[in-house]
Amino acid sequence: MRRAVVVAMALWSVLAAGCGAAERAQMASTGAPTANVTGVWTGSAGIGSAFLPVTMTLTQNGTAVTGDMSVGGRSGLTGGVKGSIQGELLTLSLERLTLGELTVKQDTITGQVKAGLPVSLRRSR
Repeated sequence: MRRAVVVAMALWSVLAAGCGAAERAQMASTGAPTANVTGVWTGSAGIGSAFLPVTMTLTQNGTAVTGDMSVGGRSGLTGGVKGSIQGELLTLSLERLTLGELTVKQDTITGQVKAGLPVSLRRSR
């Protein structure tokens, strides 16, 4: 019985992950960028009480995105970023680290970076 519960939970996790990937692929397939990410974005990344301040300055040219990012004085997470925007999906990478896919909705960027840390940013006005 216990084994059946573990198998069922594992299958549920795979299905949930697959549904999320399908939704992201559908959003990305819309073609031209719907989100404009040009500007200065500030917020945080972290879990519980371990939050780090994040600042990104991004420039968008068509679907290409470039800029600079600073994460709480962490040198490994600070520097030039590049990526792309498709629909509401923003994919960013540092020189040696792919950050992952984030969702852009008007003046908000949210999601989880590859390390599993939740990220929440707002465009500065």
